[in-house]
Amino acid sequence: MNIKVYPSKISGTITAPPSKSITHRAIIMASLAHGKSVIKNALLSDDTKYTIKALRQLGVRIKPKGETITITGTNGKLTAPKKPVFVGNSGSTLRMLTAVASLAKGNTILTGEKRLQKRPMQDLHDALKQMEGGIVTIDGSKSSQYISALLLISPFAKKTVEIIVEGNLRSKPYVALTLNVMKTFGVEVKNKDFKKFIVKAGQVYKSQTYKIEGDYSSASYFFAAAAITNGKVTVKNLKPNSAQGDRYFLDLLQKMGSSIDMNDYPDIVQTMAIVAAFALGKTTIKNIGHLKDKETDRITATAKELRKMGITVKATNDKLIIEGGKPKGATIQTYNDHRMAMSFAIAGLGAKGQTIIQNAKAVNKSYPNFWKDLKSIGAKIEIV
Repeated sequence: MNIKVYPSKISGTITAPPSKSITHRAIIMASLAHGKSVIKNALLSDDTKYTIKALRQLGVRIKPKGETITITGTNGKLTAPKKPVFVGNSGSTLRMLTAVASLAKGNTILTGEKRLQKRPMQDLHDALKQMEGGIVTIDGSKSSQYISALLLISPFAKKTVEIIVEGNLRSKPYVALTLNVMKTFGVEVKNKDFKKFIVKAGQVYKSQTYKIEGDYSSASYFFAAAAITNGKVTVKNLKPNSAQGDRYFLDLLQKMGSSIDMNDYPDIVQTMAIVAAFALGKTTIKNIGHLKDKETDRITATAKELRKMGITVKATNDKLIIEGGKPKGATIQTYNDHRMAMSFAIAGLGAKGQTIIQNAKAVNKSYPNFWKDLKSIGAKIEIV
C-alpha cells in the first residue's frame, strides 16, 4: 500500500498511542512474575504481538482483549518451545527474548526477517555466558537493549548480579525505562551512573495491574507536523515526568540550525532530520552511529530520501549534516522501516507538491493508527 500526502495545514487534538517500549517490558515482567497481572492501555502493534506470541511459545498464558492483556505469570519457569520462535523485524523482541529464553530448560531457536538476522547479537550472547558468575561485562556502545535484556533476567540468578558497562552507553533513557518498570514490578536495581547495575539475589517480580503510558516517540511526529506547517496540535495521554527520553523532542527543536547530540534519542533522529530540512541554516545531528543497525541503515536511508526532496545532506558513519531549505514532493522509499514512513509523511505535509510514501503499512510495527490519526488533524492523504 502506498499513500499520497499533499501539503496540509495541521490543527487538532490526538491521543498518543501507548508506549511500545514500555509495553514490551511490562508484558515480559508480568510473564516472569508469580500470579496474574493485568496490563492496561497496552499497545498491540506488530512488534508487541511478536513478543506476546514468543512468550506463549515459552509457556506463558496471555489473553489480550482490546487494549487490556491478562497474563498468568510463570515465576520464571519457562518451557523451551518445540518450534522456532519467529519475531519478524522486532529487535526489542529478539534481544529481550534471547535473554528470557535462557531461563527455559532446553534449546530455544529465535529467528526473524532477513534484516533482523543481520543485526548484531554477539555481545549479548557473550554476556549471557557470564551470568552464572554474577559479574557481567558488556560493551554499551552498540545497543542499550543488551543491558535491558540482562537486567530483565537478573532476579533469577543464584548470585547477586553486577552488570559492568564498558564504553559509551547508547540510549540511556531506554535502560531507565527498564529500571522503572522493574521497580514497579517489585525488583530494585542499584544504578551507578549507568556504568554499573547491581541486582541483589532473591528478588522476585510481583504480579499486578499496570497501565502503559503514552508514547513520546509517536507524539514527536505530530509536534514536527505542527512545526513545519505552522499549525497547532495538542497531544494527550503523555506523562510530563516520564522516563522516556523522547519527551525532550520539543526542547531539541529549539536547537535547529546548530549541532545536536542524539546519542540518547535514536527513535526521533529521523523526525528531527525532517524538521531540520525545513529550518534555517545547517543542522548537525551527531552521535548516531548505532542507527546503521536499525530496521534499515537509517543514516544512509534518511540522507538518500531527503536528497530526493531537494535537500542538501551529508552523511557520515555517525552524523547527518542537513542544509535547511524548501523540500519538494517526491516518491519515498521506506525500506520497510516504520520510522522512515512516518517521518517522511510529515515532510510531505510541508513539501511543495505531492509526496508518495511507499509501503505505508510499515507503520503497523509501532503505530497501527498513524494514518488515521494524521488524517484526523487535517492531513490530506489518499491511498494510491
